[in-house]
Amino acid sequence: MEKEIKIVLCTDTYYMMACGPCIVSIFEHQCKIPYHVYVVTKKLPASDVEGLRQISDKYGCKLTVKNVNPEILSNLKVNDRFRESVYYRFLLPDLFPEADKMIYMDCDTLLNRPLQPLWDTDIKDYACGVVEDQESDDIALQNRIGVYDQPYFNSGVLLINLNYWRQHNITQRLVNFVQENPDKCFFPDQDALNAVLKSQVKYLPFGYNYQNLWYSAERQWLRLHASKFEELDRWKSNPVVVHFTGDNKPWKKYCNNPFTQYYLDCLAKTPWTIKCYTPPREEFSPTGETRKRTHKYIRRFNRLLIVFILETIALLYLLCT
Repeated sequence: MEKEIKIVLCTDTYYMMACGPCIVSIFEHQCKIPYHVYVVTKKLPASDVEGLRQISDKYGCKLTVKNVNPEILSNLKVNDRFRESVYYRFLLPDLFPEADKMIYMDCDTLLNRPLQPLWDTDIKDYACGVVEDQESDDIALQNRIGVYDQPYFNSGVLLINLNYWRQHNITQRLVNFVQENPDKCFFPDQDALNAVLKSQVKYLPFGYNYQNLWYSAERQWLRLHASKFEELDRWKSNPVVVHFTGDNKPWKKYCNNPFTQYYLDCLAKTPWTIKCYTPPREEFSPTGETRKRTHKYIRRFNRLLIVFILETIALLYLLCT
């Protein structure tokens, strides 16, 4: 029997106002087997590390910050929405060589019930336990990556069989897919996982990764087969994991997810605030340029445009006189 349930989150300082509440929600739903949360990051400021330590001390739970500097990810596609940290989940088999399995959770999730039933799920013959994406039957998603014989799954909650990944060289295959198919990878890590792990995943109940669109009252527009609506309703009021997918984030004023207040309550038990959420100024754009450099070219274009307009006005004035 496992001595602890290993849970991993991947983040950077930009996303601590999501990571912190997620960890609080995990520690508030403990079970018979103790949790050990690992925060995988490139480098966090000392203040963020101290904030995490305060949370773990308060709840008496294990928390370890694990720093990475992975060269293998250096050339992968990144942008303002999908930062390098989304790929850190690819590295877990090597980062934790002693572990057989782990539960990966996105930072924009909250635990609403204990995780032991998920942890106890048998995945010995699978790469991962996964939950379908909120629009898993959308043919556009399947067309983009060329996978048609399985539902498109969401990568926000994964029960990962680390031994399987090591045996089948999954990490390198995922990296190769993103490098070789940058145009196909609209959701980079998620698209790669769906393509590489085709027919190697076990689908789990929707309640283990209950996503934003499933709360919509107008399900006729949802790209999900109607035969699945009954299961959605079964988990709707009491999911195990709530996932704030898309732009409907609980730190935004317009968020209408019914668990928004739960997020705010968890946030209040951390050192972070919503004000910590500020768009990064030095991130890569989808074209590979930094935002700062892009802004420089925009300013240069605007100056040239003004000069052109002024010269045109002057020329018209001369012609008219």
